[in-house]
Amino acid sequence: MAKKRWGIPDAKPGELKAKYGREELSGEADIQYCWSGEGGSSKRDARILSDALEHVPVCDGNSLRKELELRGYDITTLKFSVMKKAVVDVEYI
Repeated sequence: MAKKRWGIPDAKPGELKAKYGREELSGEADIQYCWSGEGGSSKRDARILSDALEHVPVCDGNSLRKELELRGYDITTLKFSVMKKAVVDVEYI
């Protein structure tokens, strides 16, 4: 059986993304948190998502990631993406 080749995830402008993939510099495969820097998404936003999935206890002291793994879910299939709302510039008279 062929070994799975993980791509390097990237985010569109205004997108915040978590996806299992390969880290660009080290080549290590794990959940990667991506933001574009354009359109308002930032490293700070990605950190909030990372904390929610991997550090905040949700059940019996386990993180969401750990709890899903314990329940038999394959974390390598994880995909999460959210876009910033469009900002409408309204001029009042």
